[in-house]
Amino acid sequence: MNVAFDHLVHLTERPEQAKDSFEQLGFTAIHGGRHLSWGTYNALCYFAPLSYIEWIGIADEQTANTCQNPLIAQLVADRQEGNGFSQLAFRTDDIQQLAAQLKSKGFTPIGPLPGGRQRDDGKLLTWSMLFLENDINGAFRYPFFIQWGDRDDVRVKELAPLMRHPIGSPSLSSISIYTLDIDRAISGYRRLFDLPDPNVGHDEAGTYAGLTVGGVTLRFYQADETPSTRPFACRIIGSKPQRRLELAGGTYIFSES
Repeated sequence: MNVAFDHLVHLTERPEQAKDSFEQLGFTAIHGGRHLSWGTYNALCYFAPLSYIEWIGIADEQTANTCQNPLIAQLVADRQEGNGFSQLAFRTDDIQQLAAQLKSKGFTPIGPLPGGRQRDDGKLLTWSMLFLENDINGAFRYPFFIQWGDRDDVRVKELAPLMRHPIGSPSLSSISIYTLDIDRAISGYRRLFDLPDPNVGHDEAGTYAGLTVGGVTLRFYQADETPSTRPFACRIIGSKPQRRLELAGGTYIFSES
């Protein structure tokens, strides 16, 4: 399966405050825009080659609460737990073919579903999203997939200024995730992405099984009891000094390598 890591979704009541926090650390971050049909709005921080963090908040309670898009429904449910990371998205250049591949592996795709928002400069951004039916009894979460309306080369050229940061040349390195059944989570992700056996490692959160896919490493940790299987930490390399930022229910770890 040919995919690349696209973005990490971070649910927060005030996306603009998360943006300001990153700017104070020396990152380039921007206001995104409003998703009128979803009742949400966002702020963004881009990294080369084309990944980003999306801080997303609810702007219209009624629209968000009745939205049928699976991501928005999940955000509304996650909001009951509070702020924090919610979802991972992987990018594809052929979402119809991807849906067929997933179906052949025994998954049940939902979509593709349309999405879009208008930027402050007036340009309408469009995309398609593909989800997987949840058949894992809450043990872990599958990501979703996205295909942008513009080709990657067009987006790289357009977004190049936003991927330059005063702090250095940072990139998203890994995302940490608790799971109630690590064997099942690893098996599910390996089947989803056709991955080899995981690498076992140890960091400040404990022992993890790591799977690298689409340019980012997913670190899975076994948790006997956890209030959530949402991602809980994001590691960003290529910046200094080393530091740790607790922001709106999520942990960001910054290091040189």
